[in-house]
Amino acid sequence: MTLNELIIKASAAYPDGLIAVEYWDFERDCPRRNPKGGDTLALFIAHEIADTYDPDASDDAQVNAIIKALSSARSDLEAVNAALAGELRKSKGGQHDQEQTKSEEA
Repeated sequence: MTLNELIIKASAAYPDGLIAVEYWDFERDCPRRNPKGGDTLALFIAHEIADTYDPDASDDAQVNAIIKALSSARSDLEAVNAALAGELRKSKGGQHDQEQTKSEEA
């Protein structure tokens, strides 16, 4: 599978096809920044596909390499999400404790 074909397949699953539409240069076979700004996740996916691409690999090997890279990124995002959610819970819990203490004092 060519790099452009992989981008088209991934973009078909992405909202509004933005990976191919806004973040991929089909003539140069490489990611491109959207001058209007926008969806950095789409740009990230384009980079991951380009970075893992091996023209000598089978189609299955290419897709597996992308899946592995995106799964690793998902794990990193989930870890950050969990850490921030924990901070929010601590913050709200601390705020709740302060509010409860104030109401008990009154």
